[in-house]
Amino acid sequence: MTDTAREEILARINEALGRRGGGEYVSSTVRTTSASAAPANADDVDTTDGPAATEATAADSGYHHEGAHTGEDLVDLLIDRLVDYKANVHRASGDPGETIAELIGDHSSVVVPRGLDETWLAGFSGDVRVDSPGEELSVDELDAQGAVVTASAVAIAQTGTIVLDGSSTSGRRAITLVPDHHVCIVRTGDIVDIVPEGIARLDAHAPLTFISGPSATSDIELSRVEGVHGPRTLDVIILEA
Repeated sequence: MTDTAREEILARINEALGRRGGGEYVSSTVRTTSASAAPANADDVDTTDGPAATEATAADSGYHHEGAHTGEDLVDLLIDRLVDYKANVHRASGDPGETIAELIGDHSSVVVPRGLDETWLAGFSGDVRVDSPGEELSVDELDAQGAVVTASAVAIAQTGTIVLDGSSTSGRRAITLVPDHHVCIVRTGDIVDIVPEGIARLDAHAPLTFISGPSATSDIELSRVEGVHGPRTLDVIILEA
């Protein structure tokens, strides 16, 4: 890439960010030094062209960190987005066991992560396989399961996104990708309005999985095909807790 092309691309980016943020975009130069070349004191640090010299760039201007929806409006928004993504949504209060049993009753065997509340599966008469560190189910074993039941870390209402974080209640990523049916419990206390609120609750080092509806893709003629790279059916239980 020539210098001219690079300058043109950067100019377009600066212009776009300026329009979007409603102000002038200030570019900054990032300087790095080795530990041995570090300045002796803070007075020797030149920040005139660095990020510290600018209180806020246009990209930050007007950026929302908190949403406006709360309470039942927040739950209703999440449900609306989930339904739009063709997920099946159910409501439960206190103990979701009865709802879970109804959803997975036709399956002879299901898989759960090691930390899922055992009482939630008490009404299920089939075989419950627990996936845990050192005792992970193989891909063939996961493929033989009728469904997977997990909890979730966060649900983002605006985008209809459920986030799994690899914890003992979310489970490792493989158990939610191989079975064809995923039943996911979302506590109302884990629902946030917008993406920044959701990200703030998550551990950036965790193996995060973002789910927006059942697995689906479209070919060149826009024919929707479900279950290509994940569960064909997604049942979400909104748990009042």
